[in-house]
Amino acid sequence: MCGICCVFSSVDGSDQHTHEQSRLAHRGPDRSHQCSLNLACGLKATFIGHVLHLRGNCLATQPAEDAYGNLLLWNGEIFDGIEVPDGESDTDVLLAKLGCCKNEDEILATMAQVHGPWSFIYWQKDNQSLWFGRDMFGRRSLLWHLPSDWKDEFYLSSVKLDNKVHTEVPAIGIFKLTPPASQTGCYSITVFPWRLAVWPGTLEPVQQDFSNRLSAGQSLSEGYVQVTLSSNEVPSHRPTINRTFPPDGLSRPPALPGQSHLEYLQDPKEAGSDDENVLQTSEQYRKLSDQLLSVLLMAVKTRVHNHVPLKRQTVINDSSVDSTVEQNSNGCNSLDMPDTCMKSEARIAILFSGGIDSTVIAALADRCVPIREPIDLLNVAFEQIPKEQDKRRKRCEHASESNRWSVPDRLTGYTALSELNPDRPWNFIEVNVTGEELKITREAHIKELVYPLVTVLDDSIGCAVWFATRGCGTLGNGPHQGARIVSTARVVLCGMGADEQLAGYSRHRNVYQAGGLEALNEELELELSRISARNLGRDDRVITDHGKESRFPFLDEKVVQYLAGLPTHQKACLDLSRGLGEKFLLRLCAVQLQLMSTSTLAKRAIQFGSRIAKLENSKEKATDVCDRL
Repeated sequence: MCGICCVFSSVDGSDQHTHEQSRLAHRGPDRSHQCSLNLACGLKATFIGHVLHLRGNCLATQPAEDAYGNLLLWNGEIFDGIEVPDGESDTDVLLAKLGCCKNEDEILATMAQVHGPWSFIYWQKDNQSLWFGRDMFGRRSLLWHLPSDWKDEFYLSSVKLDNKVHTEVPAIGIFKLTPPASQTGCYSITVFPWRLAVWPGTLEPVQQDFSNRLSAGQSLSEGYVQVTLSSNEVPSHRPTINRTFPPDGLSRPPALPGQSHLEYLQDPKEAGSDDENVLQTSEQYRKLSDQLLSVLLMAVKTRVHNHVPLKRQTVINDSSVDSTVEQNSNGCNSLDMPDTCMKSEARIAILFSGGIDSTVIAALADRCVPIREPIDLLNVAFEQIPKEQDKRRKRCEHASESNRWSVPDRLTGYTALSELNPDRPWNFIEVNVTGEELKITREAHIKELVYPLVTVLDDSIGCAVWFATRGCGTLGNGPHQGARIVSTARVVLCGMGADEQLAGYSRHRNVYQAGGLEALNEELELELSRISARNLGRDDRVITDHGKESRFPFLDEKVVQYLAGLPTHQKACLDLSRGLGEKFLLRLCAVQLQLMSTSTLAKRAIQFGSRIAKLENSKEKATDVCDRL
């Protein structure tokens, strides 16, 4: 991934933004570059790129420029849809294709072909137009600041750069900006919406209340910024879900008294019915789980093979960039572990709670990575502080070291590790975070990455993911167990997206119990529409801050298409109990992968599994505005 930024400012304005790039530069530790263009209207356009080199034999420069003077800032991966030959940079391939586009339709068609996570900024010289946007799932961050007058800058950036108000560019389509022709003119922004585009977090089409929603959180000056919604829709990869009801009489039988969840998963026929439909269902589920494993395996394979094994190197700075980032060889930023830490030597890491989503990804990654190559399992825990009554009972003695970090995700993490391939050199990295370290680091750094999101949930998840993916901790297994270690992996596989598609949240069960399958279908349709608004931009900002890239196999376009095409009753069976009925199809996949204990684990969110939520005000609600941010 990369840190990308574009600023439109008056020619005689300040260049302060060029000196406040530490958060932006963390995202791209391998090369930094910027260039500026003076526009006829008296504005200056500044393009800034910080490159994390993952693809191509040669280290590319961003912004990339073609022979026609077009500029591209690309924060993404092309996994499919557009061919990227081995050894070539997808930035160069995309720039070449965009440079050949003769009109708006061809630009839109080119971006619609891309499979993979992305945000981009493209300056089209001939038309003096700026194109930008995020993929339909919002897997990459892009913030903007809309100007209120001539002296105010227009910003596009992966992260917040200064104290101006920023909001996330909504993942509703492709944007085209035309700068003002004179100081009395205005910025013109046209949005070409994705097919089936709705406002993030809703099922309401983008045509409703367009101007107000587009600028939500910012004051939009009608005299200075004009927005238009085009009737020209862009083809999207977001499917509609299959709302087919099960045939009459076809249902899964209840588990027998005393029968474990694992026994039920391994042999549904043993549930005590000889009905022919049950046998047919069993055979069908085997076929479906085979198919899901196949598309997931391909998604994981693409994400672990599609980058170069490049060791961390000193930042290559263009002379025009004032970079304030301190880098060193272990891959952490200026909030580093000591240099005495051993390095994992892994290329791939997994955000690993021991839950079914991350463990299935780990088992599939094991099939894709050479067997002697290590894989890092990043497991985060927050310090457990005894309650006052416990302190009195223990006479204020400190809890043992093991008890301090025995959070649920640590325990399930080790259980899951025991079920993974024993011939693989797994590095189980215990990332232990004290309350004091959390407080200091959040205030000094993390809250600026979580911004512009502000809820208690954003705080908890943002902090937990930041510490986990930094990968600095203690090795929990192997011959060097107990050693301080830092993950060298530049690619982090994450399990986000499974719950939204496979009815994994408790609210899905509540919806189903209240309104049946029809209501559940409606909720799952809503889940797909709001993925971009809920967390992925935030997760991109906190993970890539370490000079690492997040990749989400469950949000691969082909995986999403496959799961959306299945009727809901084939993916989840919410008449069955918790730890069995939700994500039912994925549980069968886990059994096939011999992840027996993992296959029946109930959903546990990272803020509870890591116990970060217990360090804060227990009376807070997830949706409350967090005063720590």
